[in-house]
Amino acid sequence: MATTGQANSVDCQLQVNNFTETLLDHKVFFQVLKMKDSFFIWVGSESPKLAGLAVAMTTNVDKEPSSASMIGENVDLLSASLAKKLAKATKKQVFVSYNFPSDHQLLSLVEKRLNEEMQIHPEWF
Repeated sequence: MATTGQANSVDCQLQVNNFTETLLDHKVFFQVLKMKDSFFIWVGSESPKLAGLAVAMTTNVDKEPSSASMIGENVDLLSASLAKKLAKATKKQVFVSYNFPSDHQLLSLVEKRLNEEMQIHPEWF
């Protein structure tokens, strides 16, 4: 006679938080999806899209985080750059989808705004 295994229940570990900010005349939308030991950040405009996705994480091999593009162009440097900086700061695996054209001034302001939010709401990250 076959026996059935006991299924263990797992609590949902996902938490979603949203905030907006006007930066350089752009209304910027942020969405943070907190997971266990990692988080996903989507940054974009009112028309939601996932044009690219990069991931970064710290390793024991190098003091700089490793990163890779997962969706979109092979050279999604803006998402990868932001993911690496956030992974280094948080020591977590970070997924980033940055959906604005290349503008390093805007990217710098987005990064600053994320750092402020990390100080205000560390439990979101």
